Amino acid sequence: MQTFRRTRFSILLTAVAAAVLWVVSGTSDTLTAARQGVHITPNGFRTPIMGMKQTRDSSGTLVTWCGQLSMPQVDAVRFGRRASRAMMRISPLALVDTQAGVKFEVVYTDPQGVGFNDNAEGPARRRALEAAAAAWSRVIRGDVTIRIHATMEAQEETADGSTLLAVAGPVDFWLINDVATPSALAWQIQRRRNEDVEADIEVTANPDINWEYATNGESGRDKVSFVYTLIHEIGHGLGFVDSFDPETGTLMNDPVPFIYDTFVNRTSGRNLPVMRRPDHEVRDDLISNDLFFNGPAAIAASGRSIRPLPMIKLYAPNPYEAGSSVSHVDQDTYADIRTGLMAPRDFGAGTDRIDTLTLAIMKDLGYELVPNAVTTRKQ
Repeated sequence: MQTFRRTRFSILLTAVAAAVLWVVSGTSDTLTAARQGVHITPNGFRTPIMGMKQTRDSSGTLVTWCGQLSMPQVDAVRFGRRASRAMMRISPLALVDTQAGVKFEVVYTDPQGVGFNDNAEGPARRRALEAAAAAWSRVIRGDVTIRIHATMEAQEETADGSTLLAVAGPVDFWLINDVATPSALAWQIQRRRNEDVEADIEVTANPDINWEYATNGESGRDKVSFVYTLIHEIGHGLGFVDSFDPETGTLMNDPVPFIYDTFVNRTSGRNLPVMRRPDHEVRDDLISNDLFFNGPAAIAASGRSIRPLPMIKLYAPNPYEAGSSVSHVDQDTYADIRTGLMAPRDFGAGTDRIDTLTLAIMKDLGYELVPNAVTTRKQ
């Protein structure tokens, strides 16, 4: 097992290399990164930031989907900011401990009277976020507490008529066996955390949404389930995120992959990892409608599911949809509450449970699962 001393040294080299590439790549690369909404973590990793968005279709029906933020949206949610020590000392803190799996520590960094600390709606908002964390705590085991920093930021409607609902992502990654591993998972693998890291996952929600704060994940008419939305987004923060660049076919932190990238496979008939293929083939792979998650737990779960396939199918439409493609299971195959928590688009009423396909992917990423965990109803 690598030590953190070696990990920090490796990350320093990676960060320096990333910085050099950033400078020499020129203005066009900078504009590309800005257009795609790429965040640079403290350890120097380029990271796409995912968020749930909402709009109305031509019939007036509310539609929600998860996709990559633009750079202005990343700035608007202030992703990656660090709360001051003074703010941390006065911020409310909750410990989510289901007695089944890993503990979550949630710190609410909004000022008093605002957002999660609003005098009227704050308690309901905090209970709902803690219910989302509890959903993961019931199914993932771990010796090291996962820390979430949560805040609320009002968001303006974008030019395409959509509104950002909520965002979550890994605060940073660490090199373990030459693979970029999100903090929440890295601590479980190492069985200890780097105490210099204050948060593992960052959550930001828009307070100006018609939220449903019921803790079972269900929602009323024209309301959005806060619990269900944040269960999905926390999933990205735990590591359900890829780093393939659709324009170049390379990894965002080439040659270092995210742990998720190592399981992305072209076709379900043979072992054909996308990250090992030529760049021009990868560009085609990402829009092939023929991408799969090739891990032993995922393969086993897929064969037993209500949508049996040799591997779990990933979302890979043509044209490419930034943040929706690859980092979600296939919409058409799994547009069902029993298998589609990590599908990119809303498919109906929510739940406070996590489906078996999502759990299988988490297991392949490196998380230990709670034995006989209760998953989504009506499997």
